[in-house]
Amino acid sequence: MLFSRLTMVPGFCAAIVLAVVSSPSVRAEQSGSASVQATALVICSTQALPAGYVVTNSDVNAACPGANVFRWNIQPASNNMSACFGSGYPAPYVITAITNSSTCAGFQGGMVLSLPTNGIAVCAPGVIWNPWVITSVALTTLQCNGYGIITIAQASEGLSICSNSPIPTGWYATGGSSSIQCQPYLVQTLHRSARLTGGGLSDAPGYIRSGDNAIFTPTGGGNP
Repeated sequence: MLFSRLTMVPGFCAAIVLAVVSSPSVRAEQSGSASVQATALVICSTQALPAGYVVTNSDVNAACPGANVFRWNIQPASNNMSACFGSGYPAPYVITAITNSSTCAGFQGGMVLSLPTNGIAVCAPGVIWNPWVITSVALTTLQCNGYGIITIAQASEGLSICSNSPIPTGWYATGGSSSIQCQPYLVQTLHRSARLTGGGLSDAPGYIRSGDNAIFTPTGGGNP
C-alpha cells in the first residue's frame, strides 16, 4: 500500500565495519532473529538493524569507513519517538510527522513514530498495519513535509473508508461514491467477511510491510 538523543552504553559502542554500501537510500532491514534490548546501541550502516530498533542519529565517522557508510545510533521504538526517515521501524508504529533533519546523514530527513489510535493523522509514506484502515485523505501537508496525510481507524462494521485503504483480513468493502474526505479516491463501506483484499502501492518513495517490520523503499511504497 499507499507518508539524537542517545547515551552510548559503555562497552557496547564498538562499531563493526562490514562491506561498503553502494546506495544509502534503502536502509538495513530489521533482523527478525534479534531480540530487542531496552538500550541504545551504536552500529555501522552495513549491519542489519535489530528487530524492534530504529535509527535515531546517523553521521560520518572514522569508526565506520567506506563510501556511503554511516555510524548509526539506534534504540528500541517508543511512542512519539524522533527517528530518521528511511530507517526501518516495527509494528504497530505509524509515522505522524516527517521533518528536515541535520542529524540523519544518508537518510531522507527525520520522522516521528507514534502508536496508532482511532482518528490519528499519519503520513502517507508509512505502513498502515492490520486492522487499521484509511478514513480520510489529504494530498499535501506541512505536517508530513509535502507528503500526503491520511486519517486511520480500526476496522468496524459499516465504517466509511477510502478506496485506497488496505482491507484487513476478514473484511471487504462495497460501493464507491465521491466524497471530499477521500478525494481523489472513492468512499466505500466496510463489512465483515472471510475475503482478503488490499489497497495498491504508489510509485513514490515510502515504506512497505515486511512481516511486522516497515522497510523503506525508493519506489513502490507508501499509500497512493
